[in-house]
Amino acid sequence: MTTNNTNLEQGDKPDIKDSVGFKNNSVRVLRDYQRQFSTREFKARGYLLKRCESCLLAESKCVCDLVPQLESDIGVCMLMYHAEYYKPSNTGQLICAVIKDNYAFRWQRTELESTLEQLLTNELWYPIIVFPHDNVEPERQLQQVPDSLQLQGKRPLLIFLDGTWRQAKKMFVKSPYLSNLPVLQVSDIAKGNYQLREAYHEHHLSTVEVAAEIFKQVGEVNIAENLNHLFEVFKDGYKEFKR
Repeated sequence: MTTNNTNLEQGDKPDIKDSVGFKNNSVRVLRDYQRQFSTREFKARGYLLKRCESCLLAESKCVCDLVPQLESDIGVCMLMYHAEYYKPSNTGQLICAVIKDNYAFRWQRTELESTLEQLLTNELWYPIIVFPHDNVEPERQLQQVPDSLQLQGKRPLLIFLDGTWRQAKKMFVKSPYLSNLPVLQVSDIAKGNYQLREAYHEHHLSTVEVAAEIFKQVGEVNIAENLNHLFEVFKDGYKEFKR
C-alpha cells in the first residue's frame, strides 16, 4: 500500500497541488447527468445565492482552487441517495475531489446499474462498504482495510453510502447487491465536527471525516490531512452563507 508519512506542523496547511479535483469529480458528473432527467429545479437552502457550479459554495468562497487530486492505492465509490448530489452541504464531493480513482452512482433499491455492477465485479478492486457493524454478520465485518498481501493484488474500493444517516441505513438494508460485501466500521474516532446539517446522533460524522480517518489509519497521512483541511475550509464557506 502506498503511504505518505509527511506530517504537518501545527498551523501549517497541507501541500496543495494544481486544482484538478473538481474536473475529475464523479459526484459533479453524476449531478450534471441527473439534471437531464429532472422535471424541476432542485432548490437548496439559499438557492438565490450565486454559486460555483462545481463545489456549490458561494462564488466568493469557492474551494476548487484549493483541491489537490492525489494518487492512492485505495479507490472510492459514492453510492448516493436521490438528490444528495444536488445539495451544497454534501461532503462526498470533497472525497472525490481529492482521490484520483473516484466513482459515483445514484442509489437504486433493486436495480443494479450495469456500470456499477462492472465496478463491483472488476478483478482490480476489492469492494468494502463503510458502515457500522450493527446487525452485520461476523464473517462480513472488517476492523481495518486489508493490506495488499491479504488482497492478493486487488485494490481496496471504499463504498460510502452517501445521504442522511436514515437514508444510508436504508441503502445498506435494502440493497441486495451489497448484501455479501465486507463491511468496514471506523473505530477509535473522535466526535464529529459536522455542523452543516443536523446529525441523527451527536457522534455521527460527515462522509469526508470518515474517509479522512480511514486514510489516516492506513498510513496515507497526506491524503487524510488534505481531506480534513478541505473540509474545514468548505464548512466555513458553507456556514457563512447558510440561510
